Amino acid sequence: MTSAASVPAALDAAALAASALAGASIEALDVVVDPGHMMASSEEVSIQQLRALREGSAQERAQAVRAAFDGWMAGRDPGAAPVLWRSVTGAETDSVVGEAAPDVALMVVPHDANMDASDALHAAIFATGKPVILVPPTWRANARTHFAHIAVGLIDDDTMRRAIIAAEPWLRGAGRISAISIEGGSNVTADPAAMWPLATIAPDFLKVPPTDEPTATRLVREADQLDADLLVAGAYGHMELMEWLFGGVTRELLQVADLPLLLAH
Repeated sequence: MTSAASVPAALDAAALAASALAGASIEALDVVVDPGHMMASSEEVSIQQLRALREGSAQERAQAVRAAFDGWMAGRDPGAAPVLWRSVTGAETDSVVGEAAPDVALMVVPHDANMDASDALHAAIFATGKPVILVPPTWRANARTHFAHIAVGLIDDDTMRRAIIAAEPWLRGAGRISAISIEGGSNVTADPAAMWPLATIAPDFLKVPPTDEPTATRLVREADQLDADLLVAGAYGHMELMEWLFGGVTRELLQVADLPLLLAH
């Protein structure tokens, strides 16, 4: 959880994801990035101190996150997957990696416009080996109880195939799967079924014509028109680089997506 404002979105997405896994529980992780307790370069400490002037101290941010968590829990169905609170003090990247234990099936990261969210996203995708659901900070599950309709951005690429395989537990729980390929791309085959790696799951294959829009915008618009709850995509980029150095389509998806993205590297 990387800001109080996005706590409901992150926990809503985690709850929908947990519904697909028998016996699942949710850990709500708050990393308190406190420059007073950091073993970091003087530049990093200075950045965090400047951030405190704009956003409040680490303790104030942590208190706001906890209050948002408590507010979300107050409306929680007691029969749903258990939710555990965990707060640690340290660097965002190291803490996220350290908490990705072998029994963690999925990381959920809100797409806040702050340093913590950027660090958490990179650590989750590139350093944990886990699939990641990236959640727009204002998104809410509303009446959804699970990811009932999942869209997949389908290309002929090993990273994309790995993302689909990583999404298998949620694809199995979906009532509808739409595998969308943008026609005319060099990484799209004439037969969409040849790009699909899960023989026991049969999606609806949809070929859509290209437009002047960027590929990611076209894909998100198609997913929205289909009323999809979740969009699966590959994550292209490199460890330890800032978000703008993600591969082109992934970077565009981060900018335009208004529904949760399930990403795998």
